[in-house]
Amino acid sequence: MRAFIKIFLCLCAVLSYFIFALPLYPLLFLFPYFTRKILTNLAGLHCRFLLNVLNVKLTHNVPKDIQDKNFLIVCNHLSYLDIFVLNSILPSCFVTSVEMKQTPGLGQICTLGGCLFVERRSRNNIVNEIKEIENALTNGLNVAFYPEAKSTDGSSVLPFKRSLFQAAVNTNSPTAVFAINYQTIDGEEVTIRNRDSLFWYGTMAYSPHFIQLCQKKSIDVNFEYIETINPHEYKDDSSLLRDKAYNLVSAKYKPIK
Repeated sequence: MRAFIKIFLCLCAVLSYFIFALPLYPLLFLFPYFTRKILTNLAGLHCRFLLNVLNVKLTHNVPKDIQDKNFLIVCNHLSYLDIFVLNSILPSCFVTSVEMKQTPGLGQICTLGGCLFVERRSRNNIVNEIKEIENALTNGLNVAFYPEAKSTDGSSVLPFKRSLFQAAVNTNSPTAVFAINYQTIDGEEVTIRNRDSLFWYGTMAYSPHFIQLCQKKSIDVNFEYIETINPHEYKDDSSLLRDKAYNLVSAKYKPIK
């Protein structure tokens, strides 16, 4: 019964978001950055509600000055819950794949959430996609992306992809680096025995996984601010910025064993 109530409340939250966000959809084409600012803040409110419904106990050390400015935000990636966690603290435009945009239902949610889309299967349009990220940064928006390019099973942090770091270098936008560590599920330490009820990766189907997640009583997660990197120091080679971010995240992430 508890799981049913959670699922019902989550569906209500999604419906509520659509009700408030849908009238803003035409404005995305007229005032894209102003509208995205409204949408990301609205999404942040709903993410906080969803975390409460799922009884996700979140701890973080994000200082207020970080919350009051805008950054290119990078973090490791383990689950769709990562988005709720990050967005509840730092409302952001998330960079996601064109495939997600083309997925019925999820695509509409992503668009109304203010997401920016990239074509991961082709590098032909990467310059235009980086430019879109640059425009969002210069217009005062947080832009968040997961440089591993996919969620993982938690055994390690995958090597970071370089291309999107170029947006920070081109705009001289500070890059805020974070690590997310899921600590317990129902009071037990997250290990390889129970991680699949929390982490969403590989070929896992979304709906069955979410139903299983709703059956959990509590989840403890820590979202740790590590450092803000000045991209000006890496203007000659964005791969050095990528490597710096990767080393910071890897040092703070605790691999699942």
